[in-house]
Amino acid sequence: MKIKICSILIGTFLFFSSCDKYKKQAIEEKEAVLSEQIQPVNLIQKPLEKLLFKDNDDIIVSDELDLNLLKKVATNLNIKYSDLRIKETTSVSYNEEIAFFVITYLVKTDKPEKGKTEEYDLGDYFERKYVFVNKTDGKIIDQLIDFNLSYNENEGMHFSKTYILKNLIQLNANITGVAFYTEEASGSRVSLYSQQKFTILALVNNKIKKLLYEYPIRKTQGDSNGRSSFELETLETGMILSDTKTHGFQDLIVSKNFSYEVAVEADEETGTAEKSSIKVKKESERIKYNGHAYEFKKDDRYRFIDYN
Repeated sequence: MKIKICSILIGTFLFFSSCDKYKKQAIEEKEAVLSEQIQPVNLIQKPLEKLLFKDNDDIIVSDELDLNLLKKVATNLNIKYSDLRIKETTSVSYNEEIAFFVITYLVKTDKPEKGKTEEYDLGDYFERKYVFVNKTDGKIIDQLIDFNLSYNENEGMHFSKTYILKNLIQLNANITGVAFYTEEASGSRVSLYSQQKFTILALVNNKIKKLLYEYPIRKTQGDSNGRSSFELETLETGMILSDTKTHGFQDLIVSKNFSYEVAVEADEETGTAEKSSIKVKKESERIKYNGHAYEFKKDDRYRFIDYN
């Protein structure tokens, strides 16, 4: 009798389990049909373009700086560690074995003869160097001085620290670029000028290769009376890595946002009223690899300010 009851219970359990199984299957099939109805018929999946930065304030920079490795690098470069400008030196990991440094250091110059002094003392002279090194011993793989970023301490144009982007850029299956930018600016409160220049380097066959050099990603130009009256044009950019290739390298697409702002303070003597206005213009540019480097035309035109 007990065996018969157990058989009935097992059969009942299997029956309801089977019902639940078919019910669940029916629900899943219904959801699949609804999902197909919701999807656009012409939807085509394709690789997304990689965002390098959407604007200048969005750039994420590397905060790496291995001081122990830097000491080894300085020794291998025959540079005194005390001559390094640590605040203007930075690095990023290139791969598991290699690191990339941008180093700023003092260069000793001959002192002027006694009794002869220059009318204007330019101060100490500093050089900026790009270096790929072995992480274990700081051995130099390749190095390059950028004389465009070498400067005297007291000269009119000021150079900022070079900021390295935290993320590397995969330009094709074999080439990985390291990107960075440096700002040069006028020290004047009257002549308003600054420019951020963007560069991409890669290590190819243990040699530094310039892929993109000094592309302007931000620029300001204008004049001021030193107080609240000014005229200023600003260029700000964003950059993405396209999925379209030229000569085996992915194109770079740049969005350009030009803004023009003028502000005039009130002047009771002349009867001038306070006023301000802003104008905006948007453009874009595709930068292609020409077989040797990314080529672009230098554009110094102003969209709003009339300096002609």
